[in-house]
Amino acid sequence: MKILEKNSYFTVNKYFTLSQTDEQVLAFLYLPILKSEAYSLYQALYQYTQLNSFVGGFTHDEMLALLNISDSAFLYSRTKLEGIGLLEVYRKEEKDVSNQIKATYLYHLLPPASPKKFFDDILLRTLLNSEVGNKRYFLLYSFFKVEKNSADNEFINITTPFKDVYSPNVQEGDISLTSLDNSLVDKKYKTQVTFDRKTLKEALKKEQYSFDYIKKDIKEIENTIALYEPKLEDVVSILIQNTDSDGIFYLQKFIADIRALKQYKVEKKSSSTDTDYGQSQYGQLLEKFNSITPEDYLYIMFNAKPASFMLVEVEKIKNDLGFSNGVINVILDYCLKKTNHEFNVNFIDKVAYTLSSLDVNDAYDAMTKLNSRDFEQSQISRKRKTVKKKDDGDNDDPIVSDEDFNHLMEELKL
Repeated sequence: MKILEKNSYFTVNKYFTLSQTDEQVLAFLYLPILKSEAYSLYQALYQYTQLNSFVGGFTHDEMLALLNISDSAFLYSRTKLEGIGLLEVYRKEEKDVSNQIKATYLYHLLPPASPKKFFDDILLRTLLNSEVGNKRYFLLYSFFKVEKNSADNEFINITTPFKDVYSPNVQEGDISLTSLDNSLVDKKYKTQVTFDRKTLKEALKKEQYSFDYIKKDIKEIENTIALYEPKLEDVVSILIQNTDSDGIFYLQKFIADIRALKQYKVEKKSSSTDTDYGQSQYGQLLEKFNSITPEDYLYIMFNAKPASFMLVEVEKIKNDLGFSNGVINVILDYCLKKTNHEFNVNFIDKVAYTLSSLDVNDAYDAMTKLNSRDFEQSQISRKRKTVKKKDDGDNDDPIVSDEDFNHLMEELKL
């Protein structure tokens, strides 16, 4: 899990200048995805690059005060910029004069995608649509679309070609004939769509499957793989399943099968009770928790429609505490891991109300609190009331005894 060290420094650089179109892309296309804090952080870092050569670096405390945000909010905003391809982060450790470890960061800002590249990128355009909805999505697309004037059809292009005007006088040994090291900086956005076509070809060849079957649909296949991130062996298997004996490939069926396999799938850990998420896993879980409802999460975890008492508990947390779907999913995931996938209403209540007392507002904050030693200590030190079972026999809610709850709290070794 990422941390922000006290008194840590950072420098920031960039090798581009934002144009008016870039600013519009950031404000209209990236802002709905990033939200205000991450957007403000990007703009602040962009301006700070001009001061970097004068002061040599900045403290994170200065940036937190400038943006008026907490360290956890800063880290979350920074992570969002990293994930969407607007920022690269480098870290270096060295010892100061008192032999204490000092962390220094280099923030390398990257430019946004052009409107065309943004809407060509399956991940970016899907994220945007999920945030703004279909109506706004098409409005934004139309705003950036270059409309050809109908009057243009009445005109003939008589533009003079380059060679009709210019004739370079090239002499033997001219340096311009020799390609240099090609190290000039180009203003290119960092795409998040990564796909190794060579690896896929090799895997298909082992299965004696001709790449020619899917050649005309490879772009859509690449986009689908980038969006749902299935395993290579699953991709190969589903490609074969959706190709008939005549070599005809059924693209839409392939997309549907990949979506069914991977869409919003929350990775289950084994029987381990470890809740200290790794850095990349942390971000992936956070994104998934925010993208689905608690009902969908429970369906995935139990592979069945959630029982009525589960839905009642979810509704209770939502109404009483005002938590978002993302926060509730984090609570459910944490509690199910602690109770070996038993839906324990009493335990869930204790965790939820404790987080409420800590003024948790979003899923990231909830995950941070649940993975902190302070949360463990606060839970263990709380006075526990005796749990009484109902005598009418109609309550199906699992109840945990004080002794069991004690044991669970003692297991919170993060």
